[in-house]
Amino acid sequence: MWNSRWTTTGLSTAWTGYRHAVRILHPSDGPEVDPVEAYLDDDRPAPPGRPWVVVNMVASMDGATTVAGRSGGLGGTGDRHVFQALRGLSDMVLVGARTVRAEGYRPPQDPAGPVASRRAAEGRAPRPRLVVVSGSLDLDPTLPLFAENDPGDPAPLVATVSSSPADRRAALEPLAELVVCGETLVDLTGLLATLNDIGARTVLCEGGPHLNHQLFAAGLVDELCLSISPMLVGGVGLGGRGLLDGPSLAVPIRLGLHRVLSEDGFLFCRYLVS
Repeated sequence: MWNSRWTTTGLSTAWTGYRHAVRILHPSDGPEVDPVEAYLDDDRPAPPGRPWVVVNMVASMDGATTVAGRSGGLGGTGDRHVFQALRGLSDMVLVGARTVRAEGYRPPQDPAGPVASRRAAEGRAPRPRLVVVSGSLDLDPTLPLFAENDPGDPAPLVATVSSSPADRRAALEPLAELVVCGETLVDLTGLLATLNDIGARTVLCEGGPHLNHQLFAAGLVDELCLSISPMLVGGVGLGGRGLLDGPSLAVPIRLGLHRVLSEDGFLFCRYLVS
């Protein structure tokens, strides 16, 4: 039986559905835009009791978020500009301990150009503060994020649990501000409430996929910025890591597409959580 959305005339078959809802996004003769300005100008109203939460990730065409364990192999010039813009508009950068170790995280650096000017005009700190989620506190005290932190900046904030090892807590206390949120699993709702209380209005989560999953599952994400790299990596589903790492969500989350930018084969998609 023919689907009602198909019509047949002689030997030809034509699709009649959805034609008014489909648009060509690329190639396009639309105006060039500055991606930094585009992301800085977006409205991000903080929800009651917590900051606005942005998840920013880069992924290959087949869904991989790393190449040889790191995300840098997927990026390009445009992706770096988006990354810098999102960091520049954020008060806090939230990241999981596994990603800190894999990516060799360092303290956020001074933003450049219009990002720095915007922060100064709004009376904000020159740089966002780093917040690391680690229930086990498996963080080497000699990591660059501790050793290279500017003495004039607040120490990195490490969110952990009351059951974390006492010796690891003692080793990190001189280098970081430890915040206990939960007994055996970091309570992200409580953590965001704490960040809200100390003045954060926008929090940028840079992963990894396990932390992304926890935030989405708890209904704590307002915006997903996804850079789609024109690469195929393979291995996703065979030990590779996608955007979310965890069990199926209780209810699929609907995202609304706000904007798509394109440069050198990359797509930069901004989604809002419906």
